[in-house]
Amino acid sequence: MTTSHLIRPYRGTPAEDRVARRRADLLDAALTVFEAEGWSGVSARRVCEQAGLTRRYFYESFEDVDALMSALFDEITGEVRAAVRAVVTAADAPLDELARGAVSSGLDVLLSVPAKGRFVASAQSAGGPVAVRRARSLDDLASIVEKGFDAQGAEAISVGSRQARVAAIAAVGAALRIIDSWLSGEIDVTREEAVAWSTAAALGAVAAVGAA
Repeated sequence: MTTSHLIRPYRGTPAEDRVARRRADLLDAALTVFEAEGWSGVSARRVCEQAGLTRRYFYESFEDVDALMSALFDEITGEVRAAVRAVVTAADAPLDELARGAVSSGLDVLLSVPAKGRFVASAQSAGGPVAVRRARSLDDLASIVEKGFDAQGAEAISVGSRQARVAAIAAVGAALRIIDSWLSGEIDVTREEAVAWSTAAALGAVAAVGAA
């Protein structure tokens, strides 16, 4: 049995491109609904209404709302990781400058559309699949930071190779705790203060591991 009729182009656009476009529209709609109604307000019905799509197109890309929210989290944090990686791997600078640049670049992504930052901050209290994605995202960021340590050399960061992973995890955790608190409105500071204190916390965590 042939399935060619299922994948034929429509008005010159391949089927896979149409599916990808609808998926992107649903992700954009989910962020818009989240911004207006909060995490609990995101439903397949509301997202489809916002995107101007029928339910069948929702289930074409996502099994359920948890899958949608997980995909949205992955998309946003993927942008953050790319921004951090670009700073850590491309710059030849002292550790404190690299740390500040990485924090600032990652925060720029989250502030480019303010709802992105609030979404990621809200994810810290979400359970289910998003919690798994968050843990994986922290591990991925720590791996990027660890590679940055390798480029700096042991003398520059005062931690040995056995300590590098622990130091990277500690640095990421310390910085993100402050950033999440700022994005969620828990602390009232300026963007510059959020960057400065997150950077200081990350560097302090690295120094503490090195001194242990």
